[in-house]
Amino acid sequence: MDRIKARKGMDNTVKAAIKFRPDNGWFNSQYLTVANVLKIIVFLTLCFFIYKKSTQSQQENDDSLIYLAMPKVDDIYFLDFRVLSDNLRPNEKYRIAKVVDITGDVVTLLYGNIFYLRQQSLKDSIRYGQLRYKGYFESKRYDLSLTQIKAMHDSSAIYMVKRPDKNMLFGNYINDPKTDLSTNLYIPGKRENLAGLSLLKSDYLENNVEQAFERFSSSAQLGFAQGQVNFAQMYLNGDYINKDLTQALYWFKQAALQSDKAGVLKYVIVCRQVSSCQEADFYQELLDAGVNIKVRKIDFTLSPNEIS
Repeated sequence: MDRIKARKGMDNTVKAAIKFRPDNGWFNSQYLTVANVLKIIVFLTLCFFIYKKSTQSQQENDDSLIYLAMPKVDDIYFLDFRVLSDNLRPNEKYRIAKVVDITGDVVTLLYGNIFYLRQQSLKDSIRYGQLRYKGYFESKRYDLSLTQIKAMHDSSAIYMVKRPDKNMLFGNYINDPKTDLSTNLYIPGKRENLAGLSLLKSDYLENNVEQAFERFSSSAQLGFAQGQVNFAQMYLNGDYINKDLTQALYWFKQAALQSDKAGVLKYVIVCRQVSSCQEADFYQELLDAGVNIKVRKIDFTLSPNEIS
C-alpha cells in the first residue's frame, strides 16, 4: 500500500512539474497568441499602406484628367517615353515636359533634355530644382491638340500630370523666381493689361470676364503688345464674346509686328487652322516690317532675305 501511494505521489509530482515546464502547451499557447497578434498588426499595417498608395494613385489619376482637360501654363507632364519612341537606350525611359503656352485648343510643350531610368528620379529632379537650370528644356516646341494630349494619356505616354502651386512643386521652384522690377516709366496700355489679368483671376466679381475684356481692349487699342495678345486670346477662346478667329489673327499679328514672340507663335498656330490664312504671307509681312524673327524649318522662300 505504501508503495502504491508513493508511486501515486510521484506521478502527481511529475504531472505538476510538467504543467509548469517552460515548453509545455500552456506556455506555447501564450507565445503563439503574441506572435499572432504581431502578425495581425503587420498585416493591417501592410493593408493600410496598400490602401493609402492605391488611394493616392487614384487621386493623382483623377487630378491628371482634370489638368489635361483644362490645361494651364507650367503644368508638368510625366512621360513614359518608351511609348513615344523605339529608339532609346536601356536607361532612357522617362522624361519631363512642361506646358509653356496654350492657344485655343492647342497646347505647346517643351521636353526636358534629360532621360531618367526610374519614375522616382523625375520627382527628385524637381525636388532638387533642376527644372530651373538654363538648358534643362529643349528649345524645340511641340504644338499638340487637346485630342492628341488625351491620346497620349490614354496610351500611358503621359502617366501623370502635376500642377505647381505658386511656382512650386515637390518643395522647389519650377521656374527661376525672378524679382519683378517695377518701373515708373509710363508705357501706354501696360496698366490696362495688368488690370485685365487681375480681373481674370478674380472670383468675387460676377462680371470679371466682361471687365477684363474691356481692359484688354483698351490695352490693345493703345498698342501694348501683351495686351493685344491677351485680347486676341479672348476672341480665340470665346470668352465673353463669340469666338472669332479673324479678330484673333488680327490682334496676334499686331503684337507680332512689334516683335512680340507670343504674338508670332500664336498667330502661326491659329493660321494653320484657317484655310484662307497663308503662313508664308505672314512671315513675309513681318520681314518687310523689319521684325527680327527666326524660323527653323519652312516650306517656302521669302524675299528679299531668307529666314534662317
